[in-house]
This record gives sequence, structure tokens and C-alpha cells, in this order.
Amino acid sequence: MGLFGIGDKKKPSDAETAEKAKNEANAKAAREAFAAQAAEEEKKKRSDAAREAGAKVRAEKAVKKASPQLAVDGAWGTATNKALQTVLGVTVDGVFGPASNKALQKKLGVTADGVFGPASTKALQKHLGVTVDGKAGPETVKALQTRLNAGTF
Repeated sequence: MGLFGIGDKKKPSDAETAEKAKNEANAKAAREAFAAQAAEEEKKKRSDAAREAGAKVRAEKAVKKASPQLAVDGAWGTATNKALQTVLGVTVDGVFGPASNKALQKKLGVTADGVFGPASTKALQKHLGVTVDGKAGPETVKALQTRLNAGTF
């Protein structure tokens, strides 16, 4: 040792050098494993997102394909009822009764009482972006038929 215990450092033994090298190698391997795991997780996230996006597109296409092409004539008849019932996920019978009305009212965010009156009609008109007058006239029905044909109701 040097003067006052300062200066001369003890040279590490071969065992200490080997242990230090082993620890550094283990730390490097752990960092590399962590980085590889993080990269794999990111790749999985991207893959899951792409899969979900593809599924969404396929579902939208299926709905559009399943939606019958209605005549956009402003007449709310059996064909319009059936198309709307299909979209709403209720029994498709062409008769727009209380169950169909309730499903439509829920979609429109109004009280689902099964009676499709002026409040429900106004909500439908607002949803379709047409004049809101509470009467389901030809303008409202044409907009509904157009949206059903496009699969965007």
C-alpha cells in the first residue's frame, strides 16, 4: 500500500475478473431478452390491431352485403321494415310492431316504450339528418332507405 493507504490498488484476482465478466454477460443477456420480449409484445399489439381492423371491415362489408337494396321511393313498406329489422337484430317479419319499435327507440336513445310516435320520429329524423318535423314523410323514408342500402344506419 502507498503512503497513508492511498494509491496502490489491489489487483483483482482471476476469479474476481471471471465473476465480473460473468455478471456483465448475464446483465447483457437480460437486457437483450427484455428488448426482444418488448419487441415481440409490440409486434403482437400491431398484429392484434390489424386483425381487429380487418374483422371490423369484414363485418361492415357483411352488413352492407346482407342489407337488401331497397327502392329509394319514400314509401315505408314491408321491404323497408324487413331491412330495418335486420339491422336492428329483431325478428324479420316485415311487420314493424312493438318489439321492432323498442329496438329502434333504443338505438335512437329515446324512451323505449314500443310506441313510435312524434318524439321517436323526431329522433329518427335527427339521426338521419333530415328536417325534424315529427312526421315520417317521403323525405325521412328516402333518407332511411338510403342509409339502409349503404349499410350505415
